Amino acid sequence: MSIFTWLNLMLVVLFGTTAQLSLKYGLYISNSNKGESGSLKNLLLSRYFLIWFICYTFMTILWLYVLRTIPLSQAFPVLGLMYAFVPIASHYLLKEEVMFSQWLGISVIITGVILVVH
Repeated sequence: MSIFTWLNLMLVVLFGTTAQLSLKYGLYISNSNKGESGSLKNLLLSRYFLIWFICYTFMTILWLYVLRTIPLSQAFPVLGLMYAFVPIASHYLLKEEVMFSQWLGISVIITGVILVVH
């Protein structure tokens, strides 16, 4: 397994994280601009929804490539990093609060992924 393949796997995680953040931010923006009735329409027409769609498209294509080259038993647990990266990125980019128990869970996830992949 080449370093290129593992970098692609990390890109899958980063695209997934970016997609989740853009969708959350798009929902936040669409709800703050207009009332509830226009929020879904605003979201679907926003650039953040487009970012979400593009990220998931690239994520799926890269995931198919990764599955051809890395055993599923190693590749799939790495996707768990999204459960760690999303709260971290939400904390710094969206100013969401992350409690101590969440930080503890994030450290357990990262440690678990390292143990499974190593």
